[in-house]
Amino acid sequence: MNRILLMDLNSCLHTLKYGFGKGRVSSKEKHNFIIHAFLFKINALMRKSKADVVVYALDSERSLRKEIYADYKEKRKNNKTKQQIELDELAYPQFKEITDYVIPTLGYMNVFGADGYEADDVIGRICKSYANTQIIIYSTDHDMYQLLTPNVCILDPRTDGFYSIESFKKQFKLEPKMWKRVKAIGGCASDEVKGVPIPQKDSTKKQRHVAEKGAINYLTGKMQQTNSSYLAIKSEEGKRVINRNKKLVILPFKGTPEFKIRPDRLRKKGLIAVCKRYGFKAILSDIDTWKQSMRLR
Repeated sequence: MNRILLMDLNSCLHTLKYGFGKGRVSSKEKHNFIIHAFLFKINALMRKSKADVVVYALDSERSLRKEIYADYKEKRKNNKTKQQIELDELAYPQFKEITDYVIPTLGYMNVFGADGYEADDVIGRICKSYANTQIIIYSTDHDMYQLLTPNVCILDPRTDGFYSIESFKKQFKLEPKMWKRVKAIGGCASDEVKGVPIPQKDSTKKQRHVAEKGAINYLTGKMQQTNSSYLAIKSEEGKRVINRNKKLVILPFKGTPEFKIRPDRLRKKGLIAVCKRYGFKAILSDIDTWKQSMRLR
């Protein structure tokens, strides 16, 4: 096992879901479009990454982080439109099919999750446990920056390019291990974790918080000591928020279990079975090309 591809499965499937939401398929195809798109996605990733094994990381429905911070990811559940809810109702049965049938039938042996923990924690734990193995993380999540090492890189779905430890240092002038400090100070907008609060002279104005850019300026010595953000970071309240946020942003979350990776058993007959189940005739007609690119036996 020379190279591991780590994928946040939930995040990947939601991205494919929004492809349908943009009206790219007909109503006739809607009940298996995400499954179809997933096959093309994993085929492309196998070609790009040349991975020996793929690990699919899952989110738990329960979050231990919410016990520390009640607002953690709260708006994601409460701000959905009627159209988004309808799209979820269409997508989630396909998500289950992919997890329960498609992935194991293809021969992928490593689908990991743990109660209370997120896919990011699974990815973080494997990066720590397999530190001497070449690892590729497929993710758009900037939280993954803290996991970059000479052996760990990120394959960015938006650019289809590899983001390395050298890329990070060039962009931020920081070591990747400092990224968790950036997120602790500046918060994480996507997870609804607020950064250090900046004292307001006018109580009628909206509360401001130190953001990612401010945190980077502070850590790289570019922030003046008289700056309100600097004073907020140095304050007792600032220290309290930073210590709280550290527990939320450090990967893996404390207590994340170990995961033992097994060799994949990818088989041509597995892909054939999947395509016959869902009527993917075009893939079946080009099965030998797929066999080669997906490294099937």
